[in-house]
Amino acid sequence: MSQKQQYFGSPSSSSNTNTLSQPVRRHLVNVYLTLAAMCAIATAGTQVGDYLGAAGSPIGTLGAFTSVSMFRYTTPRSRNRWALLGSYSIFSGIALSTFISFFLNWDPSGNIIFMALSSAVLIFLGFSGSAVMADRRSMLYIGAFASSVLSVILWLSLANMFFIRSTSIFSLELYAGLLAFAGFVMYDTQMIVEHASAGSMDIPGHAMELFMDLYSLFIRLAQILMKKEMEKENKKKKKRGSNRLTRDY
Repeated sequence: MSQKQQYFGSPSSSSNTNTLSQPVRRHLVNVYLTLAAMCAIATAGTQVGDYLGAAGSPIGTLGAFTSVSMFRYTTPRSRNRWALLGSYSIFSGIALSTFISFFLNWDPSGNIIFMALSSAVLIFLGFSGSAVMADRRSMLYIGAFASSVLSVILWLSLANMFFIRSTSIFSLELYAGLLAFAGFVMYDTQMIVEHASAGSMDIPGHAMELFMDLYSLFIRLAQILMKKEMEKENKKKKKRGSNRLTRDY
């Protein structure tokens, strides 16, 4: 069997089917395992961020930005690529520590963080799995749709920040952003399949793309759940205030 047939399957198979060759399936397993390792490193990074305190967020943000910038200029076969992948993971966790601390101060039980993390993982696995099982190239158009949604959200958030200042628009931004990043999960997964089918077995590069998607999903879900909890708390305060006024009257 030729090298081309090894990656694309038998000559009779169509590129538009969901049949994946053995090398592509093996590559996907390696990418998901690397993604799991990145999540574990990021979790350790949040502990480092707690130790650094208020300085953790800017240090983590700068470190993650530097790591991903250097990562883009390395070749797929470079060993430095793996080192930069690890540094990006831990700096991402450090940058996230202040965000998580804020949620834990509001909800010491950690229910919001747990729900956001578990929901992000389930959404990621569901959408990524559906992209793997779907016909090849059938979801690549979603990338353009998700990019357009993010562009609209960017301009809408700027307008809302300086001019409109509406909580309804902020809610729209959160849910639309969640939809966009879920779309990126499907798009990136199918792009990974296409690149791997063409012989590009860039495990660290593909794992980083999926890590960014999962990271963004977690952030959005945590914000949505936090907003709902704040709204519930405000309703309870208003109800208690109205009950007191009724008793006084």
